[in-house]
Amino acid sequence: MRRPLIAIGALVCVLTVSAVALAASQPLARGSVRGKVVYLGQWSVTIQKNGRMVGVINALQRSAGALAARELPYVWGGGHGEAAVPSIGERGGPGYNGRRRGFDCSGSVAAVLAGAGLWAPGSPVPNDAGVIRQLLAEHVIVKQPGRAPNQVTLYDRPGVHIFMNINGRFFGTSDGGAGGNRRGGAGWLDDGAPDVYSRHFKAYHFLPSVLRNRTSYGQDYTFEIAADPALSYGAELGDVITVGYTQARNGVTSAQSVLYRGAVTTSGTVTAIAEDGSSVTIQTPAGQTVTLATTLVPDLIDGLLVGDTISLTYAKDPSGLLVPHALTTLSTPAPPTTPPTPTPPPPGPEPMAAG
Repeated sequence: MRRPLIAIGALVCVLTVSAVALAASQPLARGSVRGKVVYLGQWSVTIQKNGRMVGVINALQRSAGALAARELPYVWGGGHGEAAVPSIGERGGPGYNGRRRGFDCSGSVAAVLAGAGLWAPGSPVPNDAGVIRQLLAEHVIVKQPGRAPNQVTLYDRPGVHIFMNINGRFFGTSDGGAGGNRRGGAGWLDDGAPDVYSRHFKAYHFLPSVLRNRTSYGQDYTFEIAADPALSYGAELGDVITVGYTQARNGVTSAQSVLYRGAVTTSGTVTAIAEDGSSVTIQTPAGQTVTLATTLVPDLIDGLLVGDTISLTYAKDPSGLLVPHALTTLSTPAPPTTPPTPTPPPPGPEPMAAG
C-alpha cells in the first residue's frame, strides 16, 4: 500500500519544484527609465537620470543613501567588474553562492563615488589599495583625514578593508563595529567607527577644491543586455534613451527595449555606401535624402547593397550625426538579366565543284 503513496509524494515534489522554478523565472518588477548613457559595456549599459546641479558632498550623500536603501548583501568581490553594478563576486569568498549579487567594501565605496562623478560608472574596480592608488594618481585625494564637517575621508587597511566618512557620517560594509545593513552589505555605519582609531588604517581625504565642485546628480541604473546585444547597436555616451526593463527575483535587471530620444523610423532605397563603410545614404519615398553615420554599426550594414529597399530607425547622436539603431532589408533588386548569346546557324552544304 505504500507504493502509491510514494508515487503521489514524488508527484507533489515535482509539482512543488516546478512551481518554485516558475516563480523564480517570473520577473519581480517591470518598468521603464529615461536617462543619459554614461557607460556602455559588452554585457550592460548604464544610464543616469536627469538631476539638478548639486555640490559633490551632497551628491555623495545621496549616492550613499540610495545604495544603503537597497540593502544589498555583502559579497566578496561584488561590484568589481563594473563600478556601481552589484555582482556575484568571487567563488569561495564570503557571501558567494553563484546567484546572490552585492558589493564588498571597495565595490561599495566605488559605487558611491561613481554616483557623484568621482569614479567612472561601469568601469573596473580594483581592490581597496588599488582604489587609493587610482585616486592618488588622479590627484583628488591626499593623506590624512579631512577636517569636519565639510570633508570626505577614506580609511584603508591595504589589502584588507576600506570604508569612508561623508561629511561626518561613516559608510561602508563595516568599520570595526556592528553597523551596516541587516544583510551585511553596504550601509550607513552609526556605531562609532572603531577602526578609525586603529594604526592599521590609513586616512586619505578628498581635496577641498574637488568637494567645492558641482555635479549633476542623478540616480544611475545599469541594465544587462547579454540576452540581446542588438539593443545597444549604435548607442553612444551621452545619448538620451528610455529603457524598458524587467527585474528578476535574484536582483538582475535586464533591458527589454531601448528607445532613443528623437528617434525616427522610415524606409527608403540605398543610393550610396561609403567605401570604408562609414556612411550610408538613402532616398525616402518622399524624395528626401538621408545620410547616416555607420562607423559604430558595421554589423548592421553587413551585406547591404546599393538599390536595396530598407526600413530603419535612427536618431541624432550628441555630436549631431544621424546614427541607425535598427535596420531591416525589405527587398533587393533582382540582378540584371543577360540576353542569351545567339547561336550561329549551322554551316550549309559544301558548294559542288564546276566541271
